[in-house]
Amino acid sequence: MDAEGQVDYAALKRQTDSTLTPYLETLDAARPASLDRDERLALWINAYNAYTLKLIVDHYPVTNIRTIDGPSLDGTPFQRPVGPVADTVRTLDEIEHEIIRERFDEPRIHYALVCAAKSCPQLRREAYTAPRLGAQLDDQARRFLHAERKNRIPAGDGTIALSRILKWYGSDFGPTPEAVQRKLAPYFEGAVQDSLAVGAYEVRFRPYDWTLNDPSLDWGDGDPEWTAES
Repeated sequence: MDAEGQVDYAALKRQTDSTLTPYLETLDAARPASLDRDERLALWINAYNAYTLKLIVDHYPVTNIRTIDGPSLDGTPFQRPVGPVADTVRTLDEIEHEIIRERFDEPRIHYALVCAAKSCPQLRREAYTAPRLGAQLDDQARRFLHAERKNRIPAGDGTIALSRILKWYGSDFGPTPEAVQRKLAPYFEGAVQDSLAVGAYEVRFRPYDWTLNDPSLDWGDGDPEWTAES
């Protein structure tokens, strides 16, 4: 993995048996009911990211996760069974929507879940752990919100150009664009922070590039609909 959190999937595929597979086996043996809240949340975030890696490796070479078939003609790869956590085979959608979003009320998870796309948050070089979870999520938020190819805050003329993640999951951050801006304010300083804190910006959303987060691919290589213009 490089400094930007992009993954060398060709190398990971060669090393899966000695790296990824042993970790996935620990997820199968996990017992979330015996863990406290932060331990459970860290477990599920790690599980989502690890099984996303497995999904890509199992179908590599691909240039876009959305080209992987779903479980039915109208399904998506996020609905495919990917592997067991706590003795139960899961899908990525189940982990994200039915477990993490439904049970934890923690919007910062959207800065930590990595769907293997260029426009996703970057993958950390370490697992999430309960003692450091808050600091790790704040660090992810700061890195993501300040990544200019994903967000432009500010974008000029009294606007901000946000990742579509903040559109798709806006209700997790707040009921209005102003409320969403208030959630972003702590990750900025000075006049920008002050403007976000009162929801002063007009919000627009950036295109989302689903090209695989692999350093061998450039932005747009795997997503012909993507444009660099916001």
